[in-house]
Amino acid sequence: MNLRRALTALASVACVALTAGAMTASPARADTAPTESTLTLSTTSVFVGLEDFNQMRIDVGGGNGAPAGSFGVFIGQTIVCSGAVTNGSGVCTLTPNELAAGTYPLTAIYSGDENSGASASNTVNLTVVAQQPTTTTLTVHPSTVTFGREQAQELDVRVDPVLDGIATGTVTIAAGSTPVCTITLDQGNDFCNLTASQLPVGSYQLIATYGGGQVTAQGRTLTFAGSVSTAQTLNVVALQPTTTALTLSAPSVPFGGEQTETISATVSPPAGGTTPTGTVTVKSGTTLVCTITLAAGTGKCPPLAGSQLPIGSYPLTVTYNGDDTHATSTDTTQTLTVAKEPTITILTLSADTIARGGEQAELFTVQVVPATSGTPTGNVTVKAGAVAVCTIVLGTDTGCRLTTNQLKRGTYQMTATYNGDATFAASTSTPPQTLTVVAK
Repeated sequence: MNLRRALTALASVACVALTAGAMTASPARADTAPTESTLTLSTTSVFVGLEDFNQMRIDVGGGNGAPAGSFGVFIGQTIVCSGAVTNGSGVCTLTPNELAAGTYPLTAIYSGDENSGASASNTVNLTVVAQQPTTTTLTVHPSTVTFGREQAQELDVRVDPVLDGIATGTVTIAAGSTPVCTITLDQGNDFCNLTASQLPVGSYQLIATYGGGQVTAQGRTLTFAGSVSTAQTLNVVALQPTTTALTLSAPSVPFGGEQTETISATVSPPAGGTTPTGTVTVKSGTTLVCTITLAAGTGKCPPLAGSQLPIGSYPLTVTYNGDDTHATSTDTTQTLTVAKEPTITILTLSADTIARGGEQAELFTVQVVPATSGTPTGNVTVKAGAVAVCTIVLGTDTGCRLTTNQLKRGTYQMTATYNGDATFAASTSTPPQTLTVVAK
């Protein structure tokens, strides 16, 4: 017969005869001495599922020598805990979830040995509490957020049982009577973010309320009571307005020389406001010109690429994209013109004096040099004063000549005028070259 069955049998036979202080039993031997048993609990209150955290101790006094044997702890006639007595004492614990919530009178019965008689202890009340208290902690960071940027706000929650276990269930965070978010606990904690424009501008006291929960693991079923955090302050402030200004180093830039243009933007807060951060986008219509990263509220476009923008006029729109505390703003007052690329025309005469009637011996050659790069196309008109005398087609002709008797005797100021094309601007050679026509 095992110990628990033996003690149960003992209780059913002898429990009625036992008193709170002692029990008179027939000695196993003539020299068996009476004993006195004392029951002590490590705590008089335990939580459901954690009954084994409470140690029950029996101390047996009297008897012949050091009492040994076994003992049991009873609620009425029901044994709930048993153990061995050695040198006059023994301990045992309840099984997790063995007792429902309530208050129970416990009595320990020492079964005696061949030298010491059996005895019953004093009665000790044990209270079993259904739900384990919890502590809910809410952390709000940062404590100040900007309206429309509340998603940058993180609300952290942690629920700690007072004794053992990991809390499960949900936590609701509210600003007054307005729910903000609901968190499902993961390992006793988790977080949520606000949504954009969720709370109007103002100051709020946030409170996290844990609704309680239950968890079963390793033979234990733990039930957790709800709890409420202390209030945490959250301030929602308005976005600071901004003013964006775009400046150009020059209103016009030659095609192919756009890298010489400096496009700058300055974003200003209201008086007393903080310095805006983030980026500024510069566009012409839907075409992105550049993106500026602000430093101390200002910045410049990276150098534009040569020939980035075709020849034409570009009304620019610069948009500050805002940050966590500053509103967006736009400037549309600037227009950038990409002009034709300037050129220089150089005229060369094969001779500065010719005989009338032999003008065809004179060869005019030209060179059209772009300011930046590329190859000009089109034609060049050679003039004597204001009168055109011949035309050179660039890329085709090596030069042009006068015709016989085209010029009368005299001195002429010769120039070459490049007439331009879609990309390159017109230009006239300078200074004029002197050509003298003499008699044959």
